[in-house]
Amino acid sequence: MYKEFQQQVISAIRDAVNNVRYPKRILVVRQSDHQSTYNNYFLYWVSQNVPEAAHLFELHYLPCEINDWDRYALFIPWLQDPLKERFPHIYQYAQPIEAECKKRKIPIVNPIDNLSNSIKSLAAQRIGSVEGIRTAKTVPITDLEAFKKTQGGLSTPFFIREDWVHGCQIFFVQNLDDLENIPFEKMLAPIAVEFLDVREEDGLYRKYRYFAMGDEGIPGPLMVSKSWEVRDNDNRVINESIIAEEIAYLSGEDPNHHLLQQARKALGFDFMAFDYSYDEQKNLIVWEPNPFPVIWDSHDDQPERKYALPSIDRIYTALLKYYLQRANISIKIPTYLMRKS
Repeated sequence: MYKEFQQQVISAIRDAVNNVRYPKRILVVRQSDHQSTYNNYFLYWVSQNVPEAAHLFELHYLPCEINDWDRYALFIPWLQDPLKERFPHIYQYAQPIEAECKKRKIPIVNPIDNLSNSIKSLAAQRIGSVEGIRTAKTVPITDLEAFKKTQGGLSTPFFIREDWVHGCQIFFVQNLDDLENIPFEKMLAPIAVEFLDVREEDGLYRKYRYFAMGDEGIPGPLMVSKSWEVRDNDNRVINESIIAEEIAYLSGEDPNHHLLQQARKALGFDFMAFDYSYDEQKNLIVWEPNPFPVIWDSHDDQPERKYALPSIDRIYTALLKYYLQRANISIKIPTYLMRKS
């Protein structure tokens, strides 16, 4: 009991000292009914690696009431995109907070209205406007019977998926009869997407991830699969050769940094991730943007993934640096982390 009390006293003293040294805070909001623990591992990482910065993040679940606005130097809505379309009640809670931040000139990372730019059919147009980037033709299905007659100008094969939701089920359409087996009535906003075959010479499919923190870009995971639908499932290929390939990607600079930064700006995002591949002519194909990316969860039960830990340090260091810079808060980040970033 005494040791616990002693730790509480030490913690209280440290917090009091930090409150004097760093009176400003970073206001973060989340929603309790969806992804309520988003970025918990990032916060844990900060507490372990840059403890001085850990107290800066003040988390609230929406709805919440803010009484002392003078304490905030940055606002970060950790809210699922597209917010207005998927979670209008959360959007209404976040609106007045963001409006007050704009009034007080408090910087905002990923303003909530901009989150609508992640809608796949809209994002494909904006990303595709950047010269040097190819995107798949995407057709919103607003009239199912009309689509069945014309397929929105697409030729088979193509696939059907949700326009608003990440990680949703994808239905591959090889012939038009396949459309009869798709549960359109259960979908929020279905879209048809051109199938672009990105299978490489070794018969495998690769999907690269790129994280953007403002103007800085960090390579993320490289996922390799036996299936055209590249996901972390039984089709994923992990062997010594693939691991070496991924480490090389994670350790360097993304070769498409400048193009992807142009695409980020076209979407109006501050922090986000892109997924991309290459076609047979090695042209860059960007699949979709994600301003609410899951960066990392504890992989203690997956020792084979420990090789990615230096990359996680690199990504989290860049993210923390970005937040501190936007908040105009000066905290020294340990040298061993700066060497990785």
